[in-house]
Amino acid sequence: MTTLATYSSTDPGLPSFDSKLQLGQAEPLGIGVKRVAMEQLELGAGGFFDGEDQFRSAVHDSRRAIKKVRSLLRLVRGELTDKIYRYEDKSLRNTGRLTSELRSSAVVVEAASLVEDLYGEMLAEGMFEELISRLAQRRDVIELRALEDPDMIGRLVGDMERAYHRYSAWPTDPDARKVYGLGIRDRFKSIQSGLADTYERGRTEMVTAYTRPTVLHFHLWRKRAKYLRYQMEFLVPLWPEVIVGMAVTLDRLGLLLGEDHDLAELLTLIHERPDMCPSPRERSLFSALVTQRRAELQLAAEILGRRIYAENPDSLRSRFGEYWESRQLALDLPLDTVIVY
Repeated sequence: MTTLATYSSTDPGLPSFDSKLQLGQAEPLGIGVKRVAMEQLELGAGGFFDGEDQFRSAVHDSRRAIKKVRSLLRLVRGELTDKIYRYEDKSLRNTGRLTSELRSSAVVVEAASLVEDLYGEMLAEGMFEELISRLAQRRDVIELRALEDPDMIGRLVGDMERAYHRYSAWPTDPDARKVYGLGIRDRFKSIQSGLADTYERGRTEMVTAYTRPTVLHFHLWRKRAKYLRYQMEFLVPLWPEVIVGMAVTLDRLGLLLGEDHDLAELLTLIHERPDMCPSPRERSLFSALVTQRRAELQLAAEILGRRIYAENPDSLRSRFGEYWESRQLALDLPLDTVIVY
């Protein structure tokens, strides 16, 4: 029988690539997009029913699920009406914003702890312990407030459940476009503009980040790189050996830019709330170390970014078009043919 293998990473040094997040072996594009989007929304909402001790994890999972769904919407944007795309993207963006403060309060603790770990051997014993303790207390207060606010959690889960039910009603027959104005056709043209646009905007944001280096510009680049990373994961079956490598690099790029953004948020917080680090001398030292770390992260991100965005968008579009066509040819092979990646 014809076999198109999906890819699932088992190397602990590599990011996880779940075959459930990938377009199936012979799965039509519209069915695959709908399936993955619904599974992610279900996962993102379900974590909030696992108990208070899993709350932080649930927040993280919900935010990641929303990003993955938004990346898929961007990929097939050309197949959705502009009205549908804008409504769904805005809805998910607003849902994600409900947990922005929770996410921020948690990551600044992690960022401060990382700085202590990185430079601890050069510092006096106990340096930054009070800062980390105060940041952790602030995080706990924010999380407790959220846990005690059923309206916030209810709205978050409700928004994701409503999106799930909307997507469940999406027709999977491409011919339904004639009736409903919605139907994702199983062809490369359905994703080529979304893929090229995600890539091109990331490329542009990278250039802007280094010509006008601000926290906002690096953050915008990170968002575009994340969208492209999740799109690559969905498209892994087109050519696993090549696309997995690109997804791995994008994953590492996202980690570098994520740490940079978390450190920038931490510096802003300390500037606005000096009570988090009462000692002016300690604040000055911490700021210097964070600035040094951010410079290292941005240099490393530039190296990876130059590799990811080396080709122009038209070249990328053509290359993935060939991958898509080769997948279609493989599906047409005789049933006794086996393709192993």
